[in-house]
Amino acid sequence: MVRNVKSPFSKIIATHYFDGPTEGFLEHREWPEACVFQLLDWDRETDMRVYEIARLVSVTFEDIVAELFDNKLPTWPVWVIPSAARSRAEQLVDTSFKRARAVATITTTDLFDDIALWDPAQDAPASSGFVVVTRRSRTDAG
Repeated sequence: MVRNVKSPFSKIIATHYFDGPTEGFLEHREWPEACVFQLLDWDRETDMRVYEIARLVSVTFEDIVAELFDNKLPTWPVWVIPSAARSRAEQLVDTSFKRARAVATITTTDLFDDIALWDPAQDAPASSGFVVVTRRSRTDAG
């Protein structure tokens, strides 16, 4: 578990939006693959949100944009899917979660702001988390 880290996300495609993105896709600054996300919980008093993040295998953020792009150019950093394309986008989110690899559950007030808590998924690939320096045990000390 890592606390208070800079957000690694640079763009959002929001298939649902309610006072902020609640479901959709993320572009990670360092990974070529896109991430899919969904809101799990929201404390309205503190505006803290808990999201599930999963990493798509062999699917880039640009692939997702191409799949969802119709007539209106996306706007960044947050592109809220137009209502005419929402059904198709929701289906893409559902199928993406089924084939994505769990990365983490994160707690933040905004996906672009500092991440208050990054809790890696149990089977997340090593490249999906932040490097955490741990203390050496007595057996390591020699």
